[in-house]
Amino acid sequence: MPTMEATCRLFLCARCRKQVLICRHCDRGQIYCADGCAKIARSHSLREAGRRYQQSRQGRFKQAKRIRRFRLRKQNVTHQGSESVADNDLLPANSVKVGTPVVLSRQSRPADTRQCHFCGASCSEFVRYSFLHRRRVPTIIKIDRKGTKHDDSP
Repeated sequence: MPTMEATCRLFLCARCRKQVLICRHCDRGQIYCADGCAKIARSHSLREAGRRYQQSRQGRFKQAKRIRRFRLRKQNVTHQGSESVADNDLLPANSVKVGTPVVLSRQSRPADTRQCHFCGASCSEFVRYSFLHRRRVPTIIKIDRKGTKHDDSP
């Protein structure tokens, strides 16, 4: 009996625009590939949020206050000293080894291989382009165990 392959979703990474296959077990609504684009996009988003905050009125005042405290803590000098020369600033010629770059297995596999880019599971040849809509679990209604004012008990 042949094993059933997992259904997968095909999408383009929102940052690098690579095609990504993701199996339904790994799929949590990702929009980035498994190559670290999510971390890069997150750091970019945080940097942009910081920039927007620093341009706001409150951000400018807090930045000025922080710089004022920093300058009070630090003793400012009018002249900078000369740099000290390190004795061992040159590396010996044989200390640096040049090797061939390591190629990741995900990049070296053929284009027609259908595997999840996150866990490596084999995927069906039929792919989805949209998210799976998970069935909603109905909420359990809390029952008042004390009874109501219309209870017939004596």
